Amino acid sequence: MSLTCFAPFLFLSFILGCAARPFYPLPSKMSNQNRQPMQTSRPYNIAHRGSNGEIPEETAAAYMRAIEEGADFIETDILSSKDGVLICFHDVILDLTTDVANHKEFANRKRTYNVQGFNVTGFFSVDFTLKELKKLRVKQRYNFRDQQYNGKFSIITFEEFISIALDAPRVVGIYPEIKNPVLINQHVKWPNGKRFEDKFVETLRKYGYKGSYMSKDWLEKPIFIQSFAPTSLVYISNLTNSPKIFLIDDVTMPTQDTNQVCPEFTL
Repeated sequence: MSLTCFAPFLFLSFILGCAARPFYPLPSKMSNQNRQPMQTSRPYNIAHRGSNGEIPEETAAAYMRAIEEGADFIETDILSSKDGVLICFHDVILDLTTDVANHKEFANRKRTYNVQGFNVTGFFSVDFTLKELKKLRVKQRYNFRDQQYNGKFSIITFEEFISIALDAPRVVGIYPEIKNPVLINQHVKWPNGKRFEDKFVETLRKYGYKGSYMSKDWLEKPIFIQSFAPTSLVYISNLTNSPKIFLIDDVTMPTQDTNQVCPEFTL
């Protein structure tokens, strides 16, 4: 076969192969003792919002693909539904990465809230119950990314995210971010005087996440907790000894809680 004839066939096979590539089958509650431990000999490969170049961000499929592709950690943003269920979603509004605008039953849910000193208008996750959020379908944030999976996957909960990591065929860490805690605590009613951060830590405890960096407990279930809100990190420091990371976007950008820029405060 000449190269001229073979090349189009090879290209077509590549395209079809990519489109049909299945996700790895999740085993049923594998024991950590039966899984390959996490590597610690090189920098960690952290899948930020999952494999979102191909699959819409922060969906179960995006995280499964990231694990399949070799991620050491899967990273996510934690928000809350109206009824206090923690979800994996980046934006406080649903507009950019879901089909919420196509749901006529939710047309009256659009609100304007103050978010970090700015008035933001849109459909906020804190105004939807988990059951309502599950009706939405996620889409790609950017047009230049693969669009073939738009509308096929739903928003997942924090617990579903954790289960993806724990059910992987090898030890995979989680890298959750406490997102916009001030907004969440203003609009979600938590029982017994608790707050967003309490629910976050309780969820981690439920699944056995604990231990300082590189401890035996940590190596069994690796985790880094991150946030742009320093007061949240200080608060949970009394609740968990898991590693915590204070995020800085830019030294001139205010925090998500105190509205201070970095030179104005010290942890």
